[in-house]
Amino acid sequence: MDALTIIIMMVLFILAMLFVFSTALLTPYIGKKNLISVIVLGLIVGLAAGAFLLTPIMDDIPDFTRTIVEESVDGSDVIELDLSTNGNLTQIIENISSISGVESVDYKGITIKIDEDFDSDTEKRLITQAINSSNEDISNVIDLGDKTFLVEIAEGGDPQGVLNSIYNTFSYSTYTHLRYTSMNANATVQANNVTKILNAISENEVVVLNVTGPTETQNAFFSQFMPSGTNIILASGVLGIIVAIAGFFVDSLITFVNNFRKKRKKKPTEREKIKRKVVPGTDTKGSPRRNRRRKSNSIDIFDESFDESPKQNIGSNKRFKQLTVDDFKSEDEINNTKKEESKKRFSLFNRSSKSDTKPKQKKESRTENKKSKKRGTPRFRPKRRD
Repeated sequence: MDALTIIIMMVLFILAMLFVFSTALLTPYIGKKNLISVIVLGLIVGLAAGAFLLTPIMDDIPDFTRTIVEESVDGSDVIELDLSTNGNLTQIIENISSISGVESVDYKGITIKIDEDFDSDTEKRLITQAINSSNEDISNVIDLGDKTFLVEIAEGGDPQGVLNSIYNTFSYSTYTHLRYTSMNANATVQANNVTKILNAISENEVVVLNVTGPTETQNAFFSQFMPSGTNIILASGVLGIIVAIAGFFVDSLITFVNNFRKKRKKKPTEREKIKRKVVPGTDTKGSPRRNRRRKSNSIDIFDESFDESPKQNIGSNKRFKQLTVDDFKSEDEINNTKKEESKKRFSLFNRSSKSDTKPKQKKESRTENKKSKKRGTPRFRPKRRD
């Protein structure tokens, strides 16, 4: 399976989960009582998606991990091969040796098995001697028991010539029949090219028995953590149920979060509680919102101008006196103003002037009132300007 197919299957699985989630979102229209039906739908869709979408992907993960391991591993692996004796053994071995990445091909000999035991030890000894002397490339014949013998081949010998000699010996020297013949070989290959070599070997008349080396060791380590197909399907079904329940309760969860945020916004923080300190008597508790504005005589303790303000004790001193322009004058200026006021108060000229002016104003006002009465003009109070 290529990468594009894996991506398409993963997208389809995500769409299946979105279908379950969107169906669960319709609970305000279909009713909250249909929770069981939503859960059953999530289970069915999850099982189907796991069986037809996730399982094929997981089956190809071992090959994917093998490719990654091969690129990061150095060394050599050993591939155990079972060569077919129906073909030319010498040609098969030469073909395997010519594959790129194969370092060497080693073999011991040809294994043969007979149909029945020999009649006597003498017959057995004669047959083994006949096989051993039938070809120069045969170094020894070993009895493995259970009617099985190993015909060892000398180094650099011709395997196919040895096999032909064995067939001739059993055809003309004895009445015992062969059941089968086989030949095993070990191919030492580069660890970072095992997959390609295995594909090339399978094109010949060869059966791969086993692979040993660093590549297979790490592949076996990762395979321990790979779940089986049944576990993947069950996990997908559980995921479908979880998605359905999440879609069922997502509206309630969003409403709860929004209400919690609103409540938290209404609560003033500690910074807001101490941020504004107002002159006593000018606070706006109990006043309507339109009048709750910042007073001109308020101070922001977090403003930079607070350090230079002469009102730094405002807010904590209950006996605070409102500062005036005179508070910023020097002592000499204050003494001078006091002297001038005292002179004005105790001067005879000021007293006489006051006594002269006040009666005149009263007399003038009385005459005006008499005139207004004589004329009959109505009396009214002028309106105050706002």
